[in-house]
Amino acid sequence: MLSSTMPHSILKLFFVVFLALPLVSQASELRLLVDMLHENGMVSEEQYGRLLAELEQNQQQSAKEKQEIAEKLELATQPPEVEVTTKGGLRVRTTDGEFETRLRGRLMIDAADYMGKPEMGDGTNIRRARLAWTGRMYKDWGFQLDYDFADGGKLRDSFVSYLGFEDTRLRMGLMEIPFQLQYRSSSSNSQLIERSLLGAFGGDRYIGVMADTKKQHWTAAAGLFGETATRQNPIVDEGWGVGARFTVAPINNEKDRLLHFGIASMYRNVEDVGVIEFSDEPEARVAGNNIVDTGDIDNTKSFTRYGLEWAMIRGRLSAQSEYVLTTVDRNNAENLQFSGWHFQTGFFLTDDSLNYERGDFGSPSPNKRLGDGGIGAWELTLRYSSLDLNDKLIDGGEIQNITYGVNWYPVPMLRFSANYIDVLNVTGGDNHGKEQRIFLVRSQWAF
Repeated sequence: MLSSTMPHSILKLFFVVFLALPLVSQASELRLLVDMLHENGMVSEEQYGRLLAELEQNQQQSAKEKQEIAEKLELATQPPEVEVTTKGGLRVRTTDGEFETRLRGRLMIDAADYMGKPEMGDGTNIRRARLAWTGRMYKDWGFQLDYDFADGGKLRDSFVSYLGFEDTRLRMGLMEIPFQLQYRSSSSNSQLIERSLLGAFGGDRYIGVMADTKKQHWTAAAGLFGETATRQNPIVDEGWGVGARFTVAPINNEKDRLLHFGIASMYRNVEDVGVIEFSDEPEARVAGNNIVDTGDIDNTKSFTRYGLEWAMIRGRLSAQSEYVLTTVDRNNAENLQFSGWHFQTGFFLTDDSLNYERGDFGSPSPNKRLGDGGIGAWELTLRYSSLDLNDKLIDGGEIQNITYGVNWYPVPMLRFSANYIDVLNVTGGDNHGKEQRIFLVRSQWAF
């Protein structure tokens, strides 16, 4: 039995020292000790009650402090609500993936020296100065607003889209028709400075609706289109058209191995306007003068384009080819046919290759950047193009030219290119028998 004369301060000191131990792990042992002291008569009922009260109070305080520490730790380790990245453009997105916005752009500065006939003025040109604002809202809705500030300014691909289906999107707005491989890949990713002479039959943008699906080994796109964004004749009904493209890539399992095939077609009714025109420059856009041109083709009811495409990548080597046939259906006049084709190839001198993703070509990213132990990516390119705008009484001209090029990608987003364009022959049209040679250079920043 505990003596009534035993100093209470000694018992209290013992108990306080024990309380200093971690309460989370010692709570049950401490309660057991207090109960043993009480059962053996070493503490009175009053002391027992006070000790239990202090034990409960300390346990509650310890639990509260633990909860506060856990909340502070969770807050400190929680990721930020917004992520900002600059790779491939300025992008801001919420961590839950519900909202995203991205700013992209391209600046292309050209200089050209024209030689031979027809005479065209040498000079420089801001070929493109584009900014595109894209984004995602509430996860399943997207948008794009694209504007080119060069040459007086012009609205480019601008639309709203629904992204709720896997690998499939629905778009409504201003878009390029799904036609030609060289137009489905961005202008900043073209192997040569300008696209081929098949530009006479592509690159059209109309307001409409389109659905496209992109898989690893195949893609499909189809749309219904109205008029352009800059309609010039509001008195008559606007034209309308449909377009579709399908591609398959049976070999697309590795970064540097590809085999690609594609077909496309588009139909456009222009009966109310009744006039169309096909023309093109010799794969350079500084002078701004067409070398072949059908002029106005009147009494036109509609026109239809058919396209075939092929491409391959084998390590450093790449090649692609396209053929387009355009038929013109006329009222009270003979129907017409025009056609063109091109073949181009490229070879990297450095250990690099073209990028390809789901039906489109992308810009190569050098494996060894300049300033980081390498010299960037260097590529030699070659293209042969042919365009025939002669048929029946239409004497627009037939042209063949060959283009030699070299590209240097010192770092991602920067590119410097030089092309030599040799017009081999022009048959018919205003420039019959004339041959032209052009030296064209470009500096490009695309982010």
